[in-house]
Amino acid sequence: MTRIAAPFLIATAVINGVALAQGMEDPMAQLRACSQMGREARLECFDKLSQTPAPSRSEASRADNWMISETTSPVDYSPIVTATASPRAGSAEPSMKLSIRCRAGRTEMSFAGNGISGAGDHYLISYRINGGQPVQVAAIVPTFGSGVAIAGDIVGLLHSLPNNADLMVRLSSPAGVAHEATFSLSGLDTMRARMAAICKWPRSVARPAVENGAR
Repeated sequence: MTRIAAPFLIATAVINGVALAQGMEDPMAQLRACSQMGREARLECFDKLSQTPAPSRSEASRADNWMISETTSPVDYSPIVTATASPRAGSAEPSMKLSIRCRAGRTEMSFAGNGISGAGDHYLISYRINGGQPVQVAAIVPTFGSGVAIAGDIVGLLHSLPNNADLMVRLSSPAGVAHEATFSLSGLDTMRARMAAICKWPRSVARPAVENGAR
């Protein structure tokens, strides 16, 4: 073998080996593919493989009325967890979705659906528990996705909600259009426990500030 041909063969082996290894989802299979190469090609393959971003992991499960999905950020591998609930049958706004999401240490509670558009912080949000007195909370533009989000201590709000209750939500747009839906909080305890562990919620939380004069 000539001196010119040897580097060419090594480079070809590295390219083929890395392509084979990166095409496998199993990390152990990737390592085995590299280990079967010659010494120089093997070292180069391991080096290339170590620079390849790990694929994000995605899982989904259901906790009663909640669909919980978990994935991993492809940037820093931090967990991204989303819990979504649909309204009860017969709600005035059947397309409205309730979403709770945590990412990079931030937890957000938002509502989205047909007709809910524009700047989220221009909406008025009020909610009732099991038909009780309405509570008005400030609205903000969601950090994740579209719709309207609740401002303040969301972890505290989630801890204050009773399990298996009915959450009635009313969103009022600047034009005076109201969007209403009722969500079952069945399985809330399971959802909270899972998100608290993954998102590292603080053990002691305070209730969120509530605006006066809710109607």
